[in-house]
Amino acid sequence: MRAFRTITDLCNLGTACGYFLNATSPSPVLMSGYRVDNVSNSTYGETLLMRTLPLVTNPSRRALYDGSINFKNISNPILDALIVSSADGSASSVYRKERPIAQECILSWCVRTLRSSYSWGIYEETVENVFYNTTDTPYPWSTIYRPDQDVTETTYVGDINIYTPDMGRDGPGYGVINDTMADLVFIFDQVFPSLITVANPTARPYLKIRTSFVDRVMYRAFRFNPWLAPNNVTNHMERIAEAITNVARSEPGSNEFIAGHAFVPETYVQVNWAWLAFPLIMLALCLVFLVATIIKTSKDANGDIGVWKTSAMPTLLYSLPQDARNNLATTSTWRSTTSGGAKKVKIRLMPDQGWRVSGQMCTSPTLLRRSFPRAPPGWV
Repeated sequence: MRAFRTITDLCNLGTACGYFLNATSPSPVLMSGYRVDNVSNSTYGETLLMRTLPLVTNPSRRALYDGSINFKNISNPILDALIVSSADGSASSVYRKERPIAQECILSWCVRTLRSSYSWGIYEETVENVFYNTTDTPYPWSTIYRPDQDVTETTYVGDINIYTPDMGRDGPGYGVINDTMADLVFIFDQVFPSLITVANPTARPYLKIRTSFVDRVMYRAFRFNPWLAPNNVTNHMERIAEAITNVARSEPGSNEFIAGHAFVPETYVQVNWAWLAFPLIMLALCLVFLVATIIKTSKDANGDIGVWKTSAMPTLLYSLPQDARNNLATTSTWRSTTSGGAKKVKIRLMPDQGWRVSGQMCTSPTLLRRSFPRAPPGWV
């Protein structure tokens, strides 16, 4: 597609400015641009936002650029077309003379190698290999024009047969018959070629389809068009290919079921012990330290290490009097192993007397002191 240029049309109705296909030929094709109407002196006339151009004409089935530009190695394509859109899908980008987005898209038959899996009621397929037929074949279209009836008879010569490298040529291959191929191509003739135009910068865009027919052209308003930028044209073509594949595989009269293996995925866990070495060593050292502490404190024959037997909750809630704390800290009642040590120290909370400690009298400061005699100090 050549750069932006201006061409005056043959009817002398105006000047077309934009990007053309075969701009230097006698019959250039405007792919994106606008028309300056010399009659109404309008700066911007009808504007072309998008055009789809198949590389096989209809109904004569004449190949343009040998039927393809970038995919000449693919045999028997269903569709090979150029899709050109304005830079951002708006008319303003056309008026700014921004370079349009041009893409060549192809739909072709292929053979896919699938790996299937079935687990928990869910069937999944993974594509492992895709094989395209790249064998050089003669041009398949044959047309005969009947002037008395003003019709063109179109025939697709030959069936589609694809043989993978691991298949023999003696048996049937993968493919479709010629009538099915022709019917599928005729469906795409409704949309390819087509274009989107606006009458003026503020007008509503319209989609023009069936432009290859003289008496079947239709205009339609649209809310979404997949060929118009910035939409993903590749993703839409892949969805079309997937839909055709599902129809071909689901047709009950032509498909053939082949027995195979369905694999169930299994999960394996590989443990890298090098990463677990540090936490395991830390755990082992903590256990050794705990055991060593128990052994060391159990052999305290001289009473150097005190044993806190009672809970900390009484002290946190009510605390203890100063004299009781001093007496509890003495080695004779707390740490001395000769007098029993911690084995003979007992503390209990009495309902009316507060805290009772063996050998001491400890009352809680929050309890109401009563006038009746309390129990003498002693063991609880």
